Amino acid sequence: MGSLISIASLTSDGACHRQVRALRWPAGVVCPHCGSRETIRRGKDDRQPERQRYQCKACGKRFDDLTGTVFEGHHQPLKVWILCLYLMSLNLSNQQIA
Repeated sequence: MGSLISIASLTSDGACHRQVRALRWPAGVVCPHCGSRETIRRGKDDRQPERQRYQCKACGKRFDDLTGTVFEGHHQPLKVWILCLYLMSLNLSNQQIA
């Protein structure tokens, strides 16, 4: 059984990104394009400094923490999405969440 994650521990974007990385890549970063574990860090995102960038040594493609996830391409901070997912799990209506 997986461990529970406290919503109180996910109040910052940095904490949310660390948790996404831990859940997504528990054995280390894997390229979402080719599946290689041969990756290097390529700095941080300009607008979201908590978001780590990577480059795959095998296929050469670049990706970040959110590439290939439901959070990819959205401009809201990750903590906003995590909070919304938490509120949805409480069966609140869209109007209540808004």
